[in-house]
Amino acid sequence: MRQANGTRESRSWIIILGLGLALEACLAGIGLLGDLRRHTVPFLILYFLSFVPYAIAVWWSLRQGDQRRMLITLWAMALLFRITLLLATPPTLSDDLYRYIWDGRLANAGISPYAYPVDSPLLDAFDSPQRDLVNNSWMASPYLPVAQGFFAAVYRLAPDNPFAFQVAALLFDLLTGGLVVLLLGRMRLPRLRVLIYLWNPLILVEFAHGAHLDALMLALTLVGLWVLIAKGSRWLSAVALAAATLTKGLPALLVPVLARRWGWRNVLLFAALFVLVSTPFAMDAGWGLAGPLDGTGLFGAFRIYSAYWNYNGGLYHWLEILLSGYSTPGAVPPEIVGWAPIRAAKLISLAALAGVLIAVWWRCRRCEDDLTLLRLAPLPVAAYMLLAPTVHPWYVALIIPLLPFLPPRKGEATRSGRFLVPALYFSAAVALSYLTYLDPENLREYTAVRIVEYVPLYVMLIWAAWPRGGTGALGRSGRG
Repeated sequence: MRQANGTRESRSWIIILGLGLALEACLAGIGLLGDLRRHTVPFLILYFLSFVPYAIAVWWSLRQGDQRRMLITLWAMALLFRITLLLATPPTLSDDLYRYIWDGRLANAGISPYAYPVDSPLLDAFDSPQRDLVNNSWMASPYLPVAQGFFAAVYRLAPDNPFAFQVAALLFDLLTGGLVVLLLGRMRLPRLRVLIYLWNPLILVEFAHGAHLDALMLALTLVGLWVLIAKGSRWLSAVALAAATLTKGLPALLVPVLARRWGWRNVLLFAALFVLVSTPFAMDAGWGLAGPLDGTGLFGAFRIYSAYWNYNGGLYHWLEILLSGYSTPGAVPPEIVGWAPIRAAKLISLAALAGVLIAVWWRCRRCEDDLTLLRLAPLPVAAYMLLAPTVHPWYVALIIPLLPFLPPRKGEATRSGRFLVPALYFSAAVALSYLTYLDPENLREYTAVRIVEYVPLYVMLIWAAWPRGGTGALGRSGRG
């Protein structure tokens, strides 16, 4: 029996190693392409090919118990994947990184990044090569105070260095993976499930290559969940989630999930921290809640984002078309249809999201089990992704570290594992939005891209939520 178990474990190790090498070959190919905007189609081909070994590895890992050699191999391959993309060319799919560098440059010079648009002549004394690469240079910074502290710290250590921000994103990314492992152990789930996060190609490309700020946001969010569940510290959990929200606002969607467990005092602590940390920045540059739409002030860029940003949305896009009667592959133009249908679409989407948040809060009021809490956490985030006017690929990253908790324990009867299928599909399909770079002189969206991204996703979500039938292939956890 011992020899049979050893043979089975050796075979499992060889399979995982082989799948990891296949994934590494795809990532190495991406790294060799150079500027990914100029090679959008080859990038997407390799990206989608990378999901083949990844999906098989996920399926295989869900049927394994914890094996030390496999877990070490999993982490070693995860590190190799990240180093491969880290050593490729500087980020090219997104130029957000250059805004990080510019904001860090200003902060270290004692200038508020919220005070002036990037192209303001008043900032000419701080000019640098990165300044010309900052997107939306006509407005001031859209990033919140904790993000600004991060930018300033990395810039202080390595001025004007994109690679430093990639390394920082990679380190926070690995911290998130470590916290997922700790939480899996706490939930008595196989730690091999961390592969769902660590090997996900979207995470690899957007963090190790793209250096997106969401890596810090994710790490702080997972700290908030871990200290609450593993340490029982409600106030520290509220502090961590407030810090995550002050990085990018999305983690605030988890407040309805955690509110009952926190208690009302810590909900107030969360809100108070947000206001207290924000106030000094607003005192310096203004709140940005009124006046010209130049993005200045703490929330000036958010006003622009909420009013005008519209890219790669799903349900919101079709709702906007339905209400306006104007068919378009991209945003419905207000100069043609007026603002009324667009505002109506935003209000309906906001009301639907509010309804989901209230329903999740109500469900979590009766939630005593930690695993159920973790399984409910993706719901408000997923609702936002389905209803938001703008969905960039890296936005989806917030869902990925919560996915390893969806498949059931051995012998557990639950359909939650089914939702892994649509989530992983979307983490692949959302990259199709990068086809907007096909014509650099005429950036635009394509109807076919949105259909391929979202229609199968809706079908999969209906299948996952359907009340009849068994748990399905991904609903069995295998040997625990």
